[in-house]
Amino acid sequence: MPELAIYGKGGIGKSTISANISAALGKKGLKVLQVGCDPKHDSTRLLLRGSRITTVLDYLKEKSPDQCRLEDILHEGSFGVHCVESGGPEPGVGCAGRGILTSFEFLERLGVRDYKYDAVIYDVLGDVVCGGFAVPIRREYAEKVYIVSSGEFMSLYAANNILRGLKNYDRDAGRAGGIILNSRGLDDEDIRVHRFCDAVKLPLVARFPRSELFSDCEREGLCLMEKFPDSELAEQFSALADTVYSGQKLYPASPLSDEELEERILDKKPASHPAPKAVIAVPEKSSPKQNFFSKSLVSREPLHGCAFSGAMSISTQVADSVSIAHGPQSCAHITFQSLTSFSRRILLERGIVLPYISAPPVVTSGMNEKVMIYGGIEELRQKILEVKASKTTLQQGPNIIFVLTTCPSGIIGDDMGFVKDLEDINTRIIPILTDGNLQGDYLQGIIIAYMEIARSLIDKNVSPRDNTINIVAEKSETNARAESFVFIKEITEELGITINSHFICESSVGEIRNFKKGKLNILAFGDYMGRTIRDFLVSEFNAEFFDLPFPVGFAESEIFVQRLGEYFHKDKQIINGILEKQRQKYYEELDRIKPLLKNKRVMLINFNQNIDWILRTLIDLEMEIAFIGILSYSQDNSFKTVFDSKINELHLDYNNINRQNDLNRIKPDLLLANYGSNEQDESVIMDSIPYCPTAGFMSGLVFARRWAELFKMNLNEGWRKDEQLFRKYYS
Repeated sequence: MPELAIYGKGGIGKSTISANISAALGKKGLKVLQVGCDPKHDSTRLLLRGSRITTVLDYLKEKSPDQCRLEDILHEGSFGVHCVESGGPEPGVGCAGRGILTSFEFLERLGVRDYKYDAVIYDVLGDVVCGGFAVPIRREYAEKVYIVSSGEFMSLYAANNILRGLKNYDRDAGRAGGIILNSRGLDDEDIRVHRFCDAVKLPLVARFPRSELFSDCEREGLCLMEKFPDSELAEQFSALADTVYSGQKLYPASPLSDEELEERILDKKPASHPAPKAVIAVPEKSSPKQNFFSKSLVSREPLHGCAFSGAMSISTQVADSVSIAHGPQSCAHITFQSLTSFSRRILLERGIVLPYISAPPVVTSGMNEKVMIYGGIEELRQKILEVKASKTTLQQGPNIIFVLTTCPSGIIGDDMGFVKDLEDINTRIIPILTDGNLQGDYLQGIIIAYMEIARSLIDKNVSPRDNTINIVAEKSETNARAESFVFIKEITEELGITINSHFICESSVGEIRNFKKGKLNILAFGDYMGRTIRDFLVSEFNAEFFDLPFPVGFAESEIFVQRLGEYFHKDKQIINGILEKQRQKYYEELDRIKPLLKNKRVMLINFNQNIDWILRTLIDLEMEIAFIGILSYSQDNSFKTVFDSKINELHLDYNNINRQNDLNRIKPDLLLANYGSNEQDESVIMDSIPYCPTAGFMSGLVFARRWAELFKMNLNEGWRKDEQLFRKYYS
């Protein structure tokens, strides 16, 4: 069964050519199917005497999968030719290419091949040969490809592009049948087309002159084979039908470069003048917003996570808001599960009620296959109106609706500009365009969300107040957040400093709007994420930042308290009183633990870039730092230490494949890592180090207490030998 794809530029007459080839084959008694693959869905109109039929995509829009029947969209036309139209969305929305793919899958699923056609003809738009419109030239469909063209340059340009697409699929295999000239009556038209055929090494299989007979057929909605069966043109179509149906020789696609195409067709000589410069001077008055990117994008690393999920983790922190995921339900569901997993884990492990929201308000526009084809603007509009109507169920205060885009909405190009038209005096609508991971990774989504929320909500006219700080870039999903905040709150209260807002963690719209009320901003973490958000707030809001993030461990905390007090001109006696109290507490605990850990060999393998808080603890405990391996980390790249001289072996960009061999070689008493390994030697005590440690003077000693308890345990307990005993007595 020959399957033929007829490609050509829009308006070139490929539908007329396709319909008359199908009619000619049908007239010869062959069983023929013509599939229209153009969103205009007019390929089969001449075979159906001017009638337009229900397209596959319109049919799928109205019917549930269990109600679909092939006979509902398969129509019989002239000479018994079966006709199907794929259809497509309205111009400017959705993805017509995806529609073609959906139509083909639908026809396959309903068993169109069971009709055992003698020939199938696909009539395909050829201006754009994207993945969807290229479906008919995939190997499982068209065996032969013919291109309809005139002598106009843009028509031949489209023909050349089609050959490029075919070459991408076939490489050196041969499926191109030739060029069909549908003449426009231009000067030297035949010469240009023959030049093109020679250049791409394809035959001219047919030439149809410009004729009023075609116009007469169009007016009456009839194919030429039916309206003028005895005409010379009908004889040409009959001959062409024999050619394409027969075992004619096929050729590999040999497209030209753009320069070659211009030289061959336009007889244009290669340019002798210099190429234009690629850089255009920016006007002096222009001040574009600075862009900020995640580490993975800057370093061109594999993406870690999804920008949509990263943005959602931030937007859901705004207390009086709803986040709408413009995408499939699965995207919203998976992200929701990720956002709430920490809350559910704490509830399960500790049986406590969390002080912050554990089920953030997330809804979805419910994008499905139909929406991806036809566009999701209307569904999103309805979801926004639905959320606005239910605003009475939200907390008091301004109602913010965030609209976050996923991969599908980004791929089909849904324009979010309309959402601002749905705003009113009580409802702000803020689009956050992440397009799933098309914009980048999880961290990039976080950065985008921070920027959009800040630009939309922060009031630049608010004046700072003395003795007031903002906490910036907390990580809401970690154990450290709540405990670190308690530490900072205790210290600031002792110093007489007020916390103005968390940007952005459990923040109200009012707190974000009054962000600039905070005189000084303090990063929760000085990692890549924190530094990027700091740089953004400095560049666009002239925010002043403290030069230290939340401190981790005794040494950092000591410096932090002293310098924070000095910044706000606090009494030295108050500062020294805080430090003396913490110092006494620290050294009392240190003296209690040290006898259990002194001289133990320690090996560290982790992602953390800041580990001096651990190293200081190990040194204070007089433990031996035998080996450190720093793994490549998607969230940071700023490793440094002041304890180089205390480390026996330091390996940056460490490869975890070497972990077991290095364990066997170093033979540490204690392994500190971000995660364990099943291959680990059972004689090694292992403890996990959090990616985000808790701030405070006692950060390191909290873990040292655990190490001491582990060393007090009997590692030769009977349960460790259960397997040996089992094998001895039962194998």
